[in-house]
Amino acid sequence: MEQPSYLGIDHIAYATRSTEKTSAFFTALGFEVLFHRQPIDKFGVFITKLRSPAGEIVEVVEPFRPDSVVSRLLQDVDACLYHAAFRVSDLSATQASLAQIGGVTVTTAMTIPYPATAEHCSLTTSHMYHPAVGLFEITG
Repeated sequence: MEQPSYLGIDHIAYATRSTEKTSAFFTALGFEVLFHRQPIDKFGVFITKLRSPAGEIVEVVEPFRPDSVVSRLLQDVDACLYHAAFRVSDLSATQASLAQIGGVTVTTAMTIPYPATAEHCSLTTSHMYHPAVGLFEITG
């Protein structure tokens, strides 16, 4: 099978009980807020995106429903690393390749379900899980 083309890190996501506190940490480092606390009803979370002066993206994810996956992650902590998102040239080929080595698709491929950059509006994303790395996202 042909190896899918890895293009780089798309973003790093943090789960938090307080978007304000987590965002304040990143803005103190010089990140700018791209959008703030956009609700994603499907997942029961608010999404905030920030961009560093060098262009890296951080996603801050705060649950607003107790049955959200993110709520369960935050049972004993105020914030934690949630997932890394990897940019790939072929989402389907990457999913198939990762499935062959134990990757499990958590969310079916979808257009990005929240306000995004113009570039991201044309991309598809899927969350996956692998025992060696935990939850991650692929975007392409």
